[in-house]
Amino acid sequence: MSEPLPGPGARASAGSGGKPAYTNPLTRLRTGMGLSQPEYAKLIARTHGALALGQLAARRELVARWESGRAVPVHTVQLAMAHVHDVPAREVHRLGWPHWLHLVGGGAAPLDQPYTDHGAVLALRAAVHPPGSAGSPELGLSGRALADQLGEALRGLAEAGRPDGGSPPEAPPQGREAQLRWIEARTSALEQHERGTLLPPTVLYRAAEAEHRLVVDHLLAGSGGGPPAPRRLFPLAARTALLCTWLSSAVGEETRAERHNLAALRAAVASGRRTAVATVLAQLATRHLLAGDAADARTVVRAARAADPRPEPVVAALLLTREALALARLGRPAEAARALDHAADALASSDGRHRPGFPFAVDGRHLAVTRAESHLLAGAPDRAEPHLAALLDELDGPEPVPAPPLAGRMLLLAVDTYLALGRADQAARATHCAITLTGALPPGLARQYHRRLAAHQHAPVIRGALERLADAGP
Repeated sequence: MSEPLPGPGARASAGSGGKPAYTNPLTRLRTGMGLSQPEYAKLIARTHGALALGQLAARRELVARWESGRAVPVHTVQLAMAHVHDVPAREVHRLGWPHWLHLVGGGAAPLDQPYTDHGAVLALRAAVHPPGSAGSPELGLSGRALADQLGEALRGLAEAGRPDGGSPPEAPPQGREAQLRWIEARTSALEQHERGTLLPPTVLYRAAEAEHRLVVDHLLAGSGGGPPAPRRLFPLAARTALLCTWLSSAVGEETRAERHNLAALRAAVASGRRTAVATVLAQLATRHLLAGDAADARTVVRAARAADPRPEPVVAALLLTREALALARLGRPAEAARALDHAADALASSDGRHRPGFPFAVDGRHLAVTRAESHLLAGAPDRAEPHLAALLDELDGPEPVPAPPLAGRMLLLAVDTYLALGRADQAARATHCAITLTGALPPGLARQYHRRLAAHQHAPVIRGALERLADAGP
C-alpha cells in the first residue's frame, strides 16, 4: 500500500520516521462531484467497461476501503478513475496511488512541463490559476516522482550553463520597460514585508499574485502567437512565484504553495541562476516539512546543495535549518542540534542585508523558532517553551509591532508546545494573538488551530479561544 500522506502542520513523534496520519484526497474529489459512494462506484464500473478494461462490480464497500486507505485500487481501476477525472494515464504510472489524485483540476500542468524556457512559461501560466482544491493539505510530488523532478531540474540548470547574473538582459519591447521597473520595485517592497509587517498575509498574497500575473502576462505577450521567453523576465518570475509560495503557506494553503513553488523552480532553472534555484528548493523542502515527508525534505535539501555547492551564508543557513527539522522529525535530535549550530555559524558570517529574490528573514528569531520546533519534535516541549515564550511576548505586547506574515504558523507551534505542557492558558493566549495579528485567521490556518484546540475544549480558556476563532472567521 502507498505511504500515508500527512496533513498540514502534522508532527510525528521522535523516531516515527516523520510520517503522520494518513489522509486520502479521493473523498474530497467524490463529494466535489456530488456523488455518494454507491454512485461513484457505478460511475467507475461503467467507465472501466467502456474503456475495454473488463467488467467491474459496482461496490460501495470498495470505494469506502479506497477512501479509508485500507485498500488500493488495482491499476486498471485507477486508469478508469483517471479517465473520469481527466488525469493523463502517464501520471498514474509516474506518481502512483494516491499521489496522482492531487493532479485533479489541472494540477498536472506544472508537474508535466519540461525544464526548458518554454516549459517554464507554461508551468507559470498554469500556476496562476490553481485548482479549486487549493485548500487541501496534500502535496502532488513525493518519493520517486519528486526525485525524478529534482533530477530534471538539475539537468536543466546544467544545460542552461550560465553563471549567477546570467547574460545581459534583453531590452523589452518599446513602452514596456517602465512597467517592468515598477513590477520589480513593487516585488522588492513585498519581499521586505517578510521581515515584519502590519498587513495581514491575505492582503500580501493578493498583492503578490497580482504582480505574478503581470510578469506571466509579459512572458506570454509575444508576437506571432507563440509564447516568448525574454530571459530577463525569468528571474523576476521566480521571485514573484516564490512570493506567492511562502504567502500561500502563511495562510495555510500548502497545495497552492507547492504549485507556485514548482513553477518558481522552473523559472529559476530557466534563469540559469544557481542561487535562485537553491533558494526555491529551500522553500520546496519547507513544503515537505509542513505537509509531506521528512525524508523527501532531505532529498530536496541535497538537490539544493547540488544546484549551488557554494551558497552564500544566508542560503546555507536556511538549508541547514530545513535539514535540522527533517533530522528532528526522523528521530535524530543530536544531528539536528549540530545542523542548527552550523546554521548559526553561517548566519553570523553573513552581512544581514536584504537581497532581491531572497525574502526570507533568516535571523535570530528564525533560528530560535526552529530550535523550538526541533525540541518539540524530539519530545522535549519544556526545552521548546523558552524560545516560544519570547516570541509570544514580542508579538503580544501592548503596542502593535510589525510581525512576519508567517507569525500565524509560528504561533501554531506555540499552541502545540503549551498544549503538550498542559498550559491551556498560554495555548489560548497564542491563539488570541494569532487572530489579532491577522484580523481573521485565513481558513486553511484556522482549521489547523481548531484541530489542535478541539481535543482540549473542556478547558474554559480553550473554549473561549475556539469561540473567538469561529467569530473571527472570514
